[in-house]
Amino acid sequence: MSTDRVDKAWQRKGLKDYSTEAIVGTLGHYGVTVSEADFRQLAEKQYPASIAEAWLPQWKGTGQFAPFPYAAAGELWKRWQSGRLAPYELSESLAQLMGALGQLLQGLQQAPVASSFERMNEVRKSVPVNDKGEPDLGFMQEALSVFDERAARTFDDLAEMLAKAGHAEHAEAFADLEEFLLPDRRGIAKPIIRASRGERDAALEDLQKAATDSSRTPISRVLAVEGLLHLKANDKVAAVGRPLLEEAERIQDWHLALDLVARLEHAYKQLGDSTALATLAQDRARVEKAHDEAHPGHRRHQHQH
Repeated sequence: MSTDRVDKAWQRKGLKDYSTEAIVGTLGHYGVTVSEADFRQLAEKQYPASIAEAWLPQWKGTGQFAPFPYAAAGELWKRWQSGRLAPYELSESLAQLMGALGQLLQGLQQAPVASSFERMNEVRKSVPVNDKGEPDLGFMQEALSVFDERAARTFDDLAEMLAKAGHAEHAEAFADLEEFLLPDRRGIAKPIIRASRGERDAALEDLQKAATDSSRTPISRVLAVEGLLHLKANDKVAAVGRPLLEEAERIQDWHLALDLVARLEHAYKQLGDSTALATLAQDRARVEKAHDEAHPGHRRHQHQH
C-alpha cells in the first residue's frame, strides 16, 4: 500500500493536484482499501456518491478527513472512468445555468446565459440513458440530490418565469431540458409555457391528453393534473381527475389516490361544487381507510397542494 498521503490542505485546494497514489493511500490509511480494478467494478453499477456511501462504514477519518471519501470517489471517477460523465458534473452545469437565468430575470442583460446553455447541452449529450432514451435513474438521483428545496422550486418555476418575462426562446430551451432530465414531466413542462405565451386552449388540451394517457406513469399523470390546477382549469381537473382517482383505487395505489383527492378537493372548492365535495368526502374516508390498512403503523403523509 502506498505511503503517499493527502495533507490537511486538501479541502481548500481540492484533490486535482494530488497523485492517485496519495488519494488511494489516504483512503487506505483511514480504513478503505481500494484498487483501480475494485473501483471499476463498483462504477459499473454505482456513481461516486453511492460509492463513497458504501465506504463510510469502514471510514475512520475524522475532522478534516471526515468528508474525504466523497471527494476521493469523485476524483478517482475522473481519473479511472475518464470519458464517463459524473453526476456532479451535471449538478454543476445545471446550477450554473439556473444562476445565469436567475441573473437574466433580475435584469442583468449580460448574464452568461448562452455559454451556460452551451455547457449544459454538452453535458446533456453524455448523460447515461436507458433503452427508452431516458436518463439513468441512479445517475439523476445523485445529480439532483445536491439541490435543496428552494433550488428545486426554482427549477420547477424557471421555464414559466422566463416565458412570462418575455424570454420565450430560453423558456422553451429550459423546458426542453426539464422534460429530458425528468421524463415524468415530458409533455407537461412545455404546455405550461404555451399557456403563459397566450396559447391557453392548446396548452390545456395537451395537459388533458397527458392526464388521460394510460401509457404514462401514474406520477406523470398526476403532474398533468397539477398543471391544469396551476392554470386554474378547475373544470378540467374535475373531468380528468375523477377517472384517474378510480384507476388509482383499482390498482391500489393509495398514495396516488390521496394525492388526487387533495387536488380534486381544491378544484371542487374553486368551482363551488358542494355535491361533488360531499361525494369526495366519502371517497377520502374510503381511501384513507384502505391506506391505513395497507400501511399499518405508517402515519399518513400530509398530502397538500
